[in-house]
Amino acid sequence: MKLSTSVDVTKEPFHLNHEKSSRMQNWEVYHAHSCMEFLYVYEGIGRVEVNKRWYNIEPGSLLIFQPFQLHRIQIQGPFVRSILMFDPYRLDTALRAFSGIRTWFNTLWKQSLTNHVIPQQQHLAKFYEHLHSKLSRVSTHKQQEEFVLCLLSILQQLEPYECEICQEQKEKLSSNHAAGQITEWIERHYKDKFDLQRMSDDLHLSTFYLSHIFRQSTGRTITEFIISRRLKEACLLLETTSKSASFIAQEVGFQNGSYFSRVFKTVLGTTPKSYRMQV
Repeated sequence: MKLSTSVDVTKEPFHLNHEKSSRMQNWEVYHAHSCMEFLYVYEGIGRVEVNKRWYNIEPGSLLIFQPFQLHRIQIQGPFVRSILMFDPYRLDTALRAFSGIRTWFNTLWKQSLTNHVIPQQQHLAKFYEHLHSKLSRVSTHKQQEEFVLCLLSILQQLEPYECEICQEQKEKLSSNHAAGQITEWIERHYKDKFDLQRMSDDLHLSTFYLSHIFRQSTGRTITEFIISRRLKEACLLLETTSKSASFIAQEVGFQNGSYFSRVFKTVLGTTPKSYRMQV
């Protein structure tokens, strides 16, 4: 399973990774973001799991992920996509002059979604292309304006699909909210030695409820997700620094280098050293 790097929306509230290409025959990622994500697929056939439901992916699909929403993408063959990630609070503020679109955006942001994959959205490719072109030509202080204009256009195009995308299920919203709280807590503490009781005290939820609701919402245990998050950070450090594997192991929360290497090999199918040589 490939673990992708993350975007820090506190430093970069809007981010575009245009026409990112992965040419492996089997590609997989399992993670969550603190930001919101609109992912457009140019090439790639596979599926994505969100909240224990699987959705098919094909060229022209738009994938929508909410903040801290765990998702697992599996693709066979080449995968080419443009990834638009953004801080929903910043966009919400920018949309104050557009009350109707702002209400629609808040629905996408905060409500339970029936569908996370909207097929046959080839017309959206032009918005990603236009944004990519504009970002290369405008000054840095004008780039946020271009992001907002692009997202406004995408939201307008998605609004007719509201009935297909959204549904209100209060019980499901509650469990998803709890899973989001857990994921957010992990984001703050994944480098520490994991203590379920500490999480329970901090979130004011019982240990049984935490374990049960997270597994029910994601299909994974809390421990499995913490390991994935640590490996995700380890991959980033292997890609961008010259720090030793044993140093990285300690930095991301593993107790020792040998255990880190064993888990890394089991999950990613290669050693930390080999991974660094491949990137």
